[in-house]
This record gives sequence, structure tokens and C-alpha cells, in this order.
Amino acid sequence: MGTSTSSAGAGAGTSFDPPWLDDAGDSIDTGCADTPLSPSTDPSDDADGDKSEGDDENQATPPAGSPIAPPGRYQQARGALTGFIRSGSDSDLRRGISSFVKKGMGGASRAGSRMRTSAIAASSLGGFLATARDATDPSINAWVDSIKQRGLSAKNTALEVVQRLIPSGGSVDEESAKHAMDNAIAHLYEMDPATDIFNLTDDQIASLMAYTVAFDVYNRVQLELGRVFEKLKYAPQLVQNRLGQVLDYIIVVVNRSMEKVRAGGVERPMRDIANAALRDALTVFAES
Repeated sequence: MGTSTSSAGAGAGTSFDPPWLDDAGDSIDTGCADTPLSPSTDPSDDADGDKSEGDDENQATPPAGSPIAPPGRYQQARGALTGFIRSGSDSDLRRGISSFVKKGMGGASRAGSRMRTSAIAASSLGGFLATARDATDPSINAWVDSIKQRGLSAKNTALEVVQRLIPSGGSVDEESAKHAMDNAIAHLYEMDPATDIFNLTDDQIASLMAYTVAFDVYNRVQLELGRVFEKLKYAPQLVQNRLGQVLDYIIVVVNRSMEKVRAGGVERPMRDIANAALRDALTVFAES
């Protein structure tokens, strides 16, 4: 799970935003990211129609506070998540992720700006697959036909989709997005092995977008805090089981945020929905 490389985390005295951030996502094919997505069909969703804090009108607002990371930015997160590995306590898990977002990444708003590539990847993937389903783009239609003629496995088809959307990559954000897309499609197949990736419903596409965001958030935790977990003197199986619980928690929160932003009976562009779901989820993490 996650990215293949972890670090000790970015230190104090550095900017929350790396110098490449403005260019992150440039290699992702966003041609279908503004494809509209229908509102949720789940009657349990909150259908008050209110817009989330993460909507595009808030996206342009610069995050408040200093752009420079404070000393010990991940110290509390490391301590809480180390405690979670030891105890399995849900409160330790929530405190760890909350501190990771609030102090480690500068708060929900700054974290949303920092992780903008997550929303780009999710909306690009969702829009591409909706366009493939609806057969509205001749070039995509021809590409899908070529994939089907090759008789690829579900796993290899997923790899082809991701490669089509991110052919080069480069920055850590784009590499993480590639992993997140691939893992999200694999998770969708785990949930429903009979899934036809080129004939998804809007609800399935929304789930896939949520999984993409969730895996990218998880990748970020692994990237910044991974070495802490690697140094723990616990059985590798226990550490992996606990990290699986971290991922499950992140998926649940992001799924709920996706359901929330799709409520209200209004069709919206996938780019807006992905941004809103990411920012709403980060707010939930920070406040937990």
C-alpha cells in the first residue's frame, strides 16, 4: 500500500508548500476533469444542498497563517500513531491524523492546497471513465476499443488507464497520484469483482474518486511518517495490520465527505466535487 519510499518527514523552517507545487499535476491529463457528475442516489445522504467548505469558491482563498512549518511539526502525530500501533486505540488513530493535518500540514485549508493534485487525479480519472462509458469522445472510444481487443486482465487494464492519464509523472505528488489511482481501481474491483471499468455508474465513479483521494492522503501519511513505523520494534504483520486500519479510517471519512458534497440534487463538475470532498475530509480529520 502507498508509495514505495518513505521519509523522516519534512523538517521545521521549510515551507509547507514545496517549490514544485505550482507545477504539480501538469502531467495529468485533465481534459475530462470538468465532466458533470450526477448527485448521489443514496436517500440517506444529507440533501440540504449546502455547499461544502471545500468548494471552488473557497479554493482560491490563500490559507491563513505562516507559510513556514513550525518546529516539531510531526512530533505529536508520530507519538499518537506510534501509540496506535501499540494499542490499536481509535482515539490514538484519530489524534494522530488530526495532528498530522493541523500541525504537520498547517491546517485543513493549507493541507487542501498542498494536496491539490489529489483532487486533480480523482476528477481526471472519474471524468475519463465517464467519457469512456458515454462514448462521447472519438479518440477515447478508439483507445478503449484497442484495450478491449487486447483482452487485458483487470489489473493490466487499470495500469493502462493510469498510464493514459499520467504518462510521465515526475514530482512526488504525481507519482503518489499514480499509485492512488491504481490502488483505487484495485479497491473498486475488490468491492465488486464483476465491475466493468468502462461501464461504471455515476455512484461507482464517485466511489472511485473518493478512493483515489483516500489513497493519496494515506500515501502522504506514509511519505512523511513512514520511517517512524519502520523503526518500531513490533512484528511486521502487526504494523501492517495497523496501517491497514489507518487506511480504512481514511477511506471511511473520505467516502462520507464524497457523499456529503454530492447531496442536494444538483449535477456538478467532477473537479468541483473532488476539491470539495478533499477539503471536507481534511476538515473532518483536523477536528477529530
